[in-house]
Amino acid sequence: MKSELLARSPLLILPLCALFLFLVVFLTVLFVTMKRRAPAYDPVARLPFEGDERGGGERS
Repeated sequence: MKSELLARSPLLILPLCALFLFLVVFLTVLFVTMKRRAPAYDPVARLPFEGDERGGGERS
């Protein structure tokens, strides 16, 4: 009885819409990430080292 009620429920479209939205966003981010070339990431890769005048990894 419970499975029949759930099978006929109009609310089942909501999880399917959420899954579809997740897949669209995930695939878009994946595509944009894979489309960029390695030199485009160089400025971001150097961010942790900028402004590090002391060197040596010491913390005060």
